Amino acid sequence: MHVRIISLGTNWWAMHSHDLDDPYCFRKRAAWFNSTGFKCGRRLHLNWIFPGQIRFNGTSGFDPDFRSRAIGKTFWCSGPNRFQGKNHLLVVRPAKSACPDTYLVTLNDAEHGPIQFGKPGWKAAGVEVISVSLRHARYEAMLLMTSESWIESKWGRWQLSTDGRRLQLDERIEGGLQ
Repeated sequence: MHVRIISLGTNWWAMHSHDLDDPYCFRKRAAWFNSTGFKCGRRLHLNWIFPGQIRFNGTSGFDPDFRSRAIGKTFWCSGPNRFQGKNHLLVVRPAKSACPDTYLVTLNDAEHGPIQFGKPGWKAAGVEVISVSLRHARYEAMLLMTSESWIESKWGRWQLSTDGRRLQLDERIEGGLQ
């Protein structure tokens, strides 16, 4: 599956290889993970209601020093899969000239408005949830969307732009979830 990354989550961590004699075990051979969460000062709160993560291996072309370079790029991914109660998306390698099948987007309450995750109809049938963190009225949601799918918030219906580079409000739809 080819996935274009539109935005990533707040929560980042790494796991090194088990061979500590390898001089590259903490950098080149490490796996990097991303998920949803909230930063409150120096503390990170996960508050997952849908636990999940994406994983960047060494072959993915991901550089942890320049995370923003992954934004707008298309990657070949396996998954999403369910493992140990979590959703997992593995980013395998760059897909330079491939047309994306799905788009990885991360929404939050400040930029996209309140979403009622417990109510039916907050997302189109084609949207796959990778991870959602919820703390009182705040949320961060990492989702896989197709070009035709949508997300409904109190501000209205969010869809991918025609160029597939960002989320935008559908101005033909008035209001949103009440």
